[in-house]
Amino acid sequence: MKLAESSHRKLEAFFREYLNDETFRLPPIYFYVGKFTNLLTALISVHGITFGRRIFITSRLLSFNQNNLLKLPEDLAAHEIAHVLQYRREGFSKFFYKYLTSFWRNLQKRERWDAVSRQNAYLEIPFEVEARAVAAKFVEWNNLERRKDKS
Repeated sequence: MKLAESSHRKLEAFFREYLNDETFRLPPIYFYVGKFTNLLTALISVHGITFGRRIFITSRLLSFNQNNLLKLPEDLAAHEIAHVLQYRREGFSKFFYKYLTSFWRNLQKRERWDAVSRQNAYLEIPFEVEARAVAAKFVEWNNLERRKDKS
């Protein structure tokens, strides 16, 4: 599934401002939900995972909007789109290699392999830190936009 046009425009406007790049265009991005995605996200204990321009989101985070269309949390969309842009910036292989080696190093520092250690190792991956910061900025930006619309 693709982003709704209004969501695509909103996220593109945010990233254009966030990146301070008036020429920025959000590339086509594809979202996947369903049995395979639910299995994948459950297996690695995440809400979503991105491979290039393909984003897999667990279906339990989806809801329906007033038009009965699927809706995902916008901050999660911003987070995963940040990963799409990281893939584009780094290149697919380089991103994937850096991501996995960072996770592995973070996990080795802990000398434990339990769920808490794995979660903390994941949270410390620089790409994840960056994506969470982008999502937080998006929420802040979106709240400002809403206030502008009301005034």
